[in-house]
Amino acid sequence: MTGPCSAYRDEDVVAWMLGDSDDSKAQDLAEHLASCPACRARAAEYRALDRSAGACREGPVIRWRGFDSPFGAMRVAASRDGLVALTWQAASDEAFVAGLERRYRAAPVVCDGDELADAEAQLGAYFDRRRQGFELPVDLGGLTDFQRAVLAATAGLGFGETVTYTEIARRIGRPRASRAVGNALGRNPIPVVVPCHRVVRTDRSLGGYTGGLRYKEALLDIEGRADLPAATARRIRRER
Repeated sequence: MTGPCSAYRDEDVVAWMLGDSDDSKAQDLAEHLASCPACRARAAEYRALDRSAGACREGPVIRWRGFDSPFGAMRVAASRDGLVALTWQAASDEAFVAGLERRYRAAPVVCDGDELADAEAQLGAYFDRRRQGFELPVDLGGLTDFQRAVLAATAGLGFGETVTYTEIARRIGRPRASRAVGNALGRNPIPVVVPCHRVVRTDRSLGGYTGGLRYKEALLDIEGRADLPAATARRIRRER
C-alpha cells in the first residue's frame, strides 16, 4: 500500500467504501480522501478486494472441504449446482486442489468448510450406519453424455441393491457397452454418493473399484451385503 496514514482506521475506510458510515463521518472521510493519496489508495485496494469477493459470491466457484472418514482423509468439492468431487485418494490438500484447478480452469477453488458441512455430516452418518441415502445434489457437468447417463443410472440404485455392469448398459440403451460402463464408473468423480460400488460383474464378483476392492467391500458391508460368493472373497484376499 501507499505510505501510512493514521488519520483513519482501516475499518473506517472499509465502512466508507461499503456505504456503512454515518453521514457526518462519511462526509469527513470523503474530504480527507480528496486530499490524502495514501487513504485513497487504501480505499481503492479495499474496493478491488470487495469486487473480487463479489465475483466469488456471484460467479462460478468451486468450494471444498476436508474431513476424517473410516477410509482416511476425505475431501469433497462442489459447484453451485452440486457435488463435483469426493475422494480419499488424494495425497494432500494441495494435490486435491490442483486437480480441481486443472478441471475448472475458469473458476476459483476455495476452501469453504461451512458450505459443505452438510455433506460431511451426511457421509459421517452413512459410515456410522445411521443413513441409507443422501440428500446432496450432484453436478455432472463437464462429463460426456455417456458418462452422465451411466452415473445417472447408477445414482438411482437403492441402498444395498446391486446390479451388473450389463444391466446398467441395458438401462441406458447401450446393451453391448458393459465394458465402457465399467470404464465410466472407474472415473466416477463422486463415489459413495453416486454409488458405483453397487455395480458388480455378471458372476456377482465385485469387479473393479478405484483405489482398491477393500473399499468396495467395506461399502457393501455397510449396506448389509454379506452375500459375496467365494470367488469374490478370494479376489478380496489377493487385493489385500
